[in-house]
This record gives sequence, structure tokens and C-alpha cells, in this order.
Amino acid sequence: MAAPKAIIFDLGNVLLPIDLSLTYEAFSAFSSLSSSEIASAIMEHQLWVPYEAGKQNDAEFRDFLRERLDLTISDVDFDNAFSALLLDFHTGVYEWIASLKSHFHLVLLSNTSAIHANRFTKVALGPEGQNLFSLFHQVYYSFEMGLVKPDPAIYWKVLSEQGLTPREVLFFDDNVANINSAKNIGIQSYLIDPTRNFLQIQDILDTYVS
Repeated sequence: MAAPKAIIFDLGNVLLPIDLSLTYEAFSAFSSLSSSEIASAIMEHQLWVPYEAGKQNDAEFRDFLRERLDLTISDVDFDNAFSALLLDFHTGVYEWIASLKSHFHLVLLSNTSAIHANRFTKVALGPEGQNLFSLFHQVYYSFEMGLVKPDPAIYWKVLSEQGLTPREVLFFDDNVANINSAKNIGIQSYLIDPTRNFLQIQDILDTYVS
């Protein structure tokens, strides 16, 4: 198969391991609700989506969750609990992405928030303290775009701005809905297993360049 021109990476559970249960547990310490009740409320009502779509600022989001999850919590404790899900980057991920940069146009596309981005962009991984995101040709965060995956519009916006066609791109994400949406507009998309590291992606890339 012909090698793709560009790769679009999701972040959470693709390049950066996350564990949502840690945030649910952290919030429960400040709430009358259990961690399972908090998890159900967040998932059933998609309580994070407006914030990740840029429709709420940090203060509005904190107050929104305080009300919906019965939280009695300071801003600092809120941000720490909300960010508890962020784990350590995969060992070697900086060097691996750096090795891909000379072969592919690299784009990051993440459903994320300002509070989380403020944390993961400050993680020093490079030899001179660079973050991972300095290696990408372009980084897209949902809260800055006003769009969230799996809305097809978010993919079209990235393709348009990067001068790419769907056929020129590989997309890696850990969410089935995001993968299916991208496939529907013609992007070659692969569902990533969060229990595996980025070597799963390299195995896929090897099938294109072997």
C-alpha cells in the first residue's frame, strides 16, 4: 500500500495514557455522590462536552459540575481532581514521534479542555525540555476549535486547513464513534487499543511502507 502523506493522532489513550476512573474517584471525595454515580452522570449526560467544545470557560465549567455533581470544592482541588485522569506519557513517545516527522505531516486532534491542556503541554519530554506537541506540524484542541469529535465538521476543518484530502491521511483514535465518523468521510482510520502503547501504531505504519 502507498504510504500516507499525513497522520492525525488522537491524544488520550493513544499517545497519553488516561484513566477516567481516577477523576471520578477524586471528585467523589468532594461530593455526596459515589464515584460510580459521578461516572454515570458524566457519561449519560455528556457533562464535559460543552466545555471541551469551548462553550464554557474554566469558571463556568467548574460551577456547572459543582451543581450537577454536588461538589463542595475549591478551584485548585477541582483542577487537580479533574486532571487526575492524566497519567504519564508512554516511555519513548517523544523519540518515536520525532522519528516520524521526517516521513509524515503530523497533526494532533484531541477532544480536550483548557484545564487539561494546561497540564499536559507542560510535561517536558524532549532532550532540552520540549513538550511532545512541539514535534507536530499542527495541534488542534477541541476547546479552541469550537468543535468536538465525532462531528464530521472537525475532520473537514483539519483537512481544509492542512491542504489534505481524506485519502492522504491515516487517523488513530481510541473511540469507536470517532473512528467511524472519520471513515465515513473517507479517512483511513484505526481503532487503538488503550492497553497497548504506540508500537501498535508502528505495526500499522509498517504495512504501508514495507
